[in-house]
Amino acid sequence: MKMDDKKYLGACLEDCVHTAGILNFFQAISDIGYEYKFLGPANKISKIIKQIKESNAKNIAISYRLTPETGKKHIDNFIDTIKREKLTDRNYYLGGLPELIEFAETKHFFKACFVGGETLDVIISRLRGTKTQDNNVASYSSDLISRIRSNSPYPIIRAHFGLSSLVETKKGVKKIAEAKVLDVISIAPDQACQENLHHPEIIGKIFKGAGGVPIRKKQDLIDLYKNSQTGNFPLLRIYSGTQDLIKSAELFHDTINNAWAAIPIFWYSQLDGRGPKPLYESISEHFKAIKWHVKRNIPVEVNDPHQWGLRMAPDHIVAADAYISAYIAKKLGVKTYIEQFMFNTPAGNTLNMDLARVLAMKEIVEPLIDKNFEVLRETRAGLAYFTQNEEIAKGQLCASTMIQMSIRPHIMHVVSYSEATHAALPENIIESCTLLKRLIHDSVVGLPDYTKDPLIENRKNEILQEAQVLLDYIIKLGLSQGYEDPLLSPKFLTMIVQKGILDAPQLISNKWALGKIKTRIINGKCVVVDSSDFPISEKIRLSQIDDTLYDEFSEEVSSLSIKEV
Repeated sequence: MKMDDKKYLGACLEDCVHTAGILNFFQAISDIGYEYKFLGPANKISKIIKQIKESNAKNIAISYRLTPETGKKHIDNFIDTIKREKLTDRNYYLGGLPELIEFAETKHFFKACFVGGETLDVIISRLRGTKTQDNNVASYSSDLISRIRSNSPYPIIRAHFGLSSLVETKKGVKKIAEAKVLDVISIAPDQACQENLHHPEIIGKIFKGAGGVPIRKKQDLIDLYKNSQTGNFPLLRIYSGTQDLIKSAELFHDTINNAWAAIPIFWYSQLDGRGPKPLYESISEHFKAIKWHVKRNIPVEVNDPHQWGLRMAPDHIVAADAYISAYIAKKLGVKTYIEQFMFNTPAGNTLNMDLARVLAMKEIVEPLIDKNFEVLRETRAGLAYFTQNEEIAKGQLCASTMIQMSIRPHIMHVVSYSEATHAALPENIIESCTLLKRLIHDSVVGLPDYTKDPLIENRKNEILQEAQVLLDYIIKLGLSQGYEDPLLSPKFLTMIVQKGILDAPQLISNKWALGKIKTRIINGKCVVVDSSDFPISEKIRLSQIDDTLYDEFSEEVSSLSIKEV
């Protein structure tokens, strides 16, 4: 008889009548494509043996949830009978109370054992034969795409980590890896490292540990990687830096096997003060860095849109920049693109209107997707959302995460509940991830579809319409000025920021931006307002930037569409 790997035969053993645990197990595996036949409660071993012989199910699930001492005798009898009847060509699984499971595991007979309450990702891992209790690198995917696929339908989990002490950061990386709560540790280097890692004559004079770990040499990165090679062997990634991006990319690739690159378009420059280079030069360098990663088939994230949102740009500018970022990545050759969605941004957006903004960002990029351009969704909570009261912050973390699950992320960037008061310690990260495990599981199994809420859907469409007006205007302007592909010109991109076509209130007094746009949170959404705080449309805003420019294109602009471009 040919065995069927997708079939399960299950029963409660001997005098056990508790069916809830094994039926919950069967419900979980049926959701991912397995078939099962349940024999019911209180089955004698002889009956189970007869059914096994008559079935082509490769997998046999046994449950016993009564007194462990009695259960141990039944388990011994069951194992002896299976061996005597020469039925060891099947996979056997056991569910029971902790004491019984501890006993059963000493028999080295069952492929996996369950005490109940395991999340589906843990169940899947054990069914696939992953020995999660063993620190075996072969059990874990070593690249981003494989890691995501092996964890599907659950998102992989990522978090930032970087303390002001290199020694403590190394210890923390090991502690987090051993806890097996993260798939990706994002190393957060200090500002001096980001800007001057390749300039020892400068970096040696700068205060260490401002905003992250003081990485100063290649060996520091090698040590961090070595410390991550335990537990569930999490992937590592790191900021791209603010200058010498190619040199840094080579270093990060060689030392920590950087899981993916996060490279901005406009930011990490003199625009936000995090980089030393003028905007035009910075954009040019970012383009080159993206191309470097393309040649090596390394996934790329363009972490731009939320930077506008953090500076109180209106929702539709954030959505428009999501399109610009993805478009540039695609045109530069990126095959696997990571679109980051920072929820709860700007602070003050309500949960429903914030989800509408994110849905607009997601939808506006979708026309770009094809066989050569895959988009992976990455979500996170916004830092400004969290209160300094850590008990309340834990609730906020859970609330934000549940809303994030509405877009079925491939990567969940967990922002620790403690971030409002201090950089996350290993124990903060571990606790935050542990808090979310069950919530993520329940969301995958059956989350209400908030995307169908009429208020959310209407707001999403409003944002898309306003973003479309802005994008049409930008592209038409660029074409009129002789740019064959305006969004691929660093010169043109610099100009649209300088003229305030892309703008944010918190860019006031910035020599690279206009900073004259005015926004307010009204009914939970971030919108453009006039001097009287009355909301105005994007067409009106654009006309106020430059009447001659806008009048020239106002009649034609509506004829263009994102898909056509």
